[in-house]
Formats: sequence, C-alpha cells, structure tokens
Amino acid sequence: MSPARRDAADARRRLRDSLGALSRITGSARLDRRVSARSGVPIGFAAYAVLGRVVADGPLRMSDLAANARMLPAALTRQVQALEAEGYIERRSDPADGRAAVVEATAAGRTAYADVDEANDGIMSEQLADWSSEELWELVDRLERLIHDLRSGPDVRGAEAG
Repeated sequence: MSPARRDAADARRRLRDSLGALSRITGSARLDRRVSARSGVPIGFAAYAVLGRVVADGPLRMSDLAANARMLPAALTRQVQALEAEGYIERRSDPADGRAAVVEATAAGRTAYADVDEANDGIMSEQLADWSSEELWELVDRLERLIHDLRSGPDVRGAEAG
C-alpha cells in the first residue's frame, strides 16, 4: 500500500474512531443529566431532537416527523409519548385522515426547547472557550460537508455528476 493510501486509510480509521467518541459523548446519560440540571427540563437528547423538529416543522403528521427526524417509527413513538407525558407536545387525529396522527408543540414545549437549547449552548460555550469563531466555522463547514457526503454516498454523487 502506498504511503498516501495508508495515510488516507489511517485518517478514515481515526475519523471513524472520532465519530464514535463524539456519538458516545453527545448521547451520554451524563450529558443529558447535565443539560437537564442546567435547563430544568427533564428530557434527553433524543427527545430534545424530536421536540426541535416539532417546534420547527409542526404541526405535522407522525410519518412526516419520522422522516424529518430520521427515526424509525417505534423509536419516534417512544419519544413522542415521553414528550406528550411532559406536556411538551399534543397529538391529535389528522383532520384530513383520521387514521393518522398529527403532533404540535405546546407553549410549554416551545419554552422547554428554548431552555434546553440555551443550556446546550452554555455548556458548549464553556467547553469550546479556547476555540476562535473562525475555527468553529471551519469545523461546522467540514462537518456539514461530511454529513452531506455520508448521506448521499458515492452512488448518488456519481449519478448527480452525470
């Protein structure tokens, strides 16, 4: 294997390791507890992400929420039930199709989302205090490119180019 290939392979391995570590950090119960304590809102990261989609896109059908949140229906249902129990969202029948459910954020849900968002920003601000604005934007740009490329895959990108 050539040095350039080895270096690229090593970089991809380190990237996978780093993404795994990042996933464990952002999905950790410890971080959820820290954010909950700071915000006063007793929901974890997954519920926060679902609530964010409902706040931004709602009211919307459960099927659309599953697509927007990129979640399997069973996992989404658990999060919706937890948010509903806290009074952060309301679920009702879709007036256009009584078999489907529509979810919408309540005023308490919008406030809770803003409180968690503020707590998340405060924690991240403290943790990244030594990063310049330019460094943060460079990281964001590269992560957004990575996410795009990982979601589209080589088959999709090749088809778009042709």
